[in-house]
Amino acid sequence: MRKAMQARQFTAVFFALSLVAAAALFSGSANAACSHAANNKVVPVSNWTQFLKNGLSAGSPAPTSGPGADPSIVGLWHVFLVSGGQPFDEGFDQWHSDGTEILNDTAPPQPANGAGTVCLGVYKKTGPNTYQLRHPFWSFDSNGNLAGSGVLLETVTMDTGGKSYHGTFEFDAYDLSNNLVFQATGEVSATRITVD
Repeated sequence: MRKAMQARQFTAVFFALSLVAAAALFSGSANAACSHAANNKVVPVSNWTQFLKNGLSAGSPAPTSGPGADPSIVGLWHVFLVSGGQPFDEGFDQWHSDGTEILNDTAPPQPANGAGTVCLGVYKKTGPNTYQLRHPFWSFDSNGNLAGSGVLLETVTMDTGGKSYHGTFEFDAYDLSNNLVFQATGEVSATRITVD
C-alpha cells in the first residue's frame, strides 16, 4: 500500500514538473524570435508555415580549404540590409560549417524577456562563392503575444579574398492565418569580423 501511494505521489510530482517545464519551454520560445521595427510596429522576419511547407534544408557544409577552394563563409560577419535605399537591419551573423546560421540583429527586444534579437537559419552552397540562406522567425505584438511568423531569404556571393560578401534578400512576414502582412526586398552586404 505504501509503495502504491509513493508511486502515485511520484507520478503527481513528475506530472506537475512536466507541466512547469513545458510552460517554461513554450513561454521562452514564444519570445525568442527576430523581428524588425517599422514605424514603432513589430514586423516579423520570416514565415514559419511557409518554411515548413518548403521543407527544412539540412544545409551543406562550407567548402574545404586548399588550393583552388572557394573562401569559406564560416565565421562571424557584420551584416547590413538595405531596402529602397534605406537601412533595413544590421547585425552580427555567425555561419557554421554544418550549414546552420545564427543572427543577432538590432531588432528591439521583445517585451517579455528581451530575447527577441537572436534568430536561427540554414544555408547551402549553390555555386562558386555563392550561398542561399533560409532564416525563419516568429513575430510578436507589443504585449508579447504571438502575432505571426516569417522568413528572411538571402542569396550572397563572397569576394575572392573571403573578407566580405554581398547579395540580395527577401523579407516576408505573415499573420497567424498565413496572410502576407509585410514584404521587403533589398541588398545585403557583410564584412568578416576577425580576432585581429
